[in-house]
Amino acid sequence: MTGTAATGPAIGSVPAGDGSTGRRRALTRLGHAARIALGAVFLAAGALKIVDVAEFARQTASYGLIGPRLAAVIAPGLIALEIALAAALLAGCHVRVAAIVTGLLLAFFIALEGWGIMQGRIESCGCFGAYVQRTPQEVILEDLLFTALAVMVVVFLGAWEPRRHRLAASAVAAATVATLGLAIASPRLPIDPWVTSLAVGRTVEELGLAARLPAEVQAGGLVAILDLADPASKDAAAALNELAATPGLPRVLALTPSTEAEHAAFLWQAYPAFDLLTADRPLLKRLYRRLPLYFLVRSGRVEAIYPGPRPPTADLLSSKAS
Repeated sequence: MTGTAATGPAIGSVPAGDGSTGRRRALTRLGHAARIALGAVFLAAGALKIVDVAEFARQTASYGLIGPRLAAVIAPGLIALEIALAAALLAGCHVRVAAIVTGLLLAFFIALEGWGIMQGRIESCGCFGAYVQRTPQEVILEDLLFTALAVMVVVFLGAWEPRRHRLAASAVAAATVATLGLAIASPRLPIDPWVTSLAVGRTVEELGLAARLPAEVQAGGLVAILDLADPASKDAAAALNELAATPGLPRVLALTPSTEAEHAAFLWQAYPAFDLLTADRPLLKRLYRRLPLYFLVRSGRVEAIYPGPRPPTADLLSSKAS
């Protein structure tokens, strides 16, 4: 008796190609993990820069490649670009293109930091905003890691797109427009109490200023924070000169994060009649978003805060009298 041989696979056998299929699935999952991680990094970077766009513009101009005015225009656009790339990666909109653009942007950042190191630059790049401090070397290592994530997205995800592509594109467009609006409005947003450490009731020790302020000022004085490279600092100096010459007012002192060259030029241009001390920018940056800024100290504690252009003389007189 004859019969035909069975042609189906034996029970329990592994179909041909399952190994490669499993490998492809694992690499796809790895690509999605890299996509989400890279999107989250750029989302955090853009959101933290929105907190203080003016400082990000100053940091951008400090490389010397563009002037302060152009940096002030470019900064909101660059923040919006970072958020757009983050939204595209997270929402799955044109993922391959977004990853390539992100990688190119990171390569530019790496080259810029390398150039800064060769120029002797030691200041943080501001990649994660004004309040996250890292060295240029740390920034380069981080950006190399992020670039590796971008490469993984390009290689492992290929032309992957979500099913709801139009919805993802709409989300990216909305996030970009909203970010640009927030970045432009940032200097006028009343968020200082939530992002700076300067607050009424804080002691000079808590602010890190105990070693910077003379004992007389800590007992009762007016402290100004000035950026000497800002043209508004000359007007602030004129106001402080007037306050320093007014009988019955607390002693006036100014702190600045500016360089020695800016300090010397300011002395010749503004002729300050008050003490002007230089302090490390990372120390002072925790205290302000916009300058000039003034705060009144009494018995080693912040009694009042006055945003620019100048503090009211009546308040200072009443404080001195009390």
